[in-house]
Amino acid sequence: MADLVGIGATVFDTLMVTEGFPVEDTKFPATKGLIQGGGPCATALVAASRLGISAEYLGTIGDDYYARFMLDDFARYGVESRHVVIKKGCCSFNSFIILNQLTGSRTCIWNKGTVPSLIPEEIPQDVVRKAKVLHLDGHHLAGALYAARCAKDAGVKVSLDAGGIYPGIEELLPFVDFLIPSEEFAYKFTGHKDPEIAAKFLYAQYRPEIIVITQGSRGGIIYDGEQLRSYPLFEVDVVDSNGAGDVFHGAFITGYIKGMDYDKAAAFASAVSALKCTKLGARKSIPSFEQAMAFLENNYNIL
Repeated sequence: MADLVGIGATVFDTLMVTEGFPVEDTKFPATKGLIQGGGPCATALVAASRLGISAEYLGTIGDDYYARFMLDDFARYGVESRHVVIKKGCCSFNSFIILNQLTGSRTCIWNKGTVPSLIPEEIPQDVVRKAKVLHLDGHHLAGALYAARCAKDAGVKVSLDAGGIYPGIEELLPFVDFLIPSEEFAYKFTGHKDPEIAAKFLYAQYRPEIIVITQGSRGGIIYDGEQLRSYPLFEVDVVDSNGAGDVFHGAFITGYIKGMDYDKAAAFASAVSALKCTKLGARKSIPSFEQAMAFLENNYNIL
């Protein structure tokens, strides 16, 4: 059984690197192209596996080329997918991403496809109950809620990548131990434009063990109900920021499973995410655990 189990989005990504941004109804050249697996939950699992944690994905996919690629990509990075439910005749989640090298912007055009969401009856309870952490991203809501209840009953920690406000996501929040929202989510959900106030609001409302609000290139803040503090930001030469937040989540959970406290886990995740950004590709650029630790110890002496 895997130490980390995830339920959420898995996506087939087509990545194009450009020098500028296309104008409508024209042809525009790319300098580089890459196809890869993506999705918040799925990429977090890949990050954890790359960092030495056993991981398994639970979800639904179609029976198309996108699905076959995603399953092969899970296998490539050591993520178990034997309980994935394949829906015949359905189109899997896919996206097209433009990385503009001149501005550093990322533009994503996505198609959720026609695959129905995972339902409680399709979730193997024993896989969830024997994990150390269940990671969710707001997709497959009915299945995620069922799994979260199973996890809580079994003493399994629940982590939520709150990157976007999906319908019904507030139903998940009472079950979450590691609440890691984006700054955008925190502002929109709470109505507060100050990250510290938003963190305190979320904690008071849902009482997770820890809240980590990610702020992209500005780092982020941690709140445990008593103390607010920042986690370190590492400046690197950014080549590709796509998937950096997803990698942060997988690395944070890895740090926790490996025995780090929350502050060290956040610092570790920040370093892993920064290193990922120095190369092209949301997954192939993820460092190993040893590489991340060497980066921290040699340059910052944090852990």
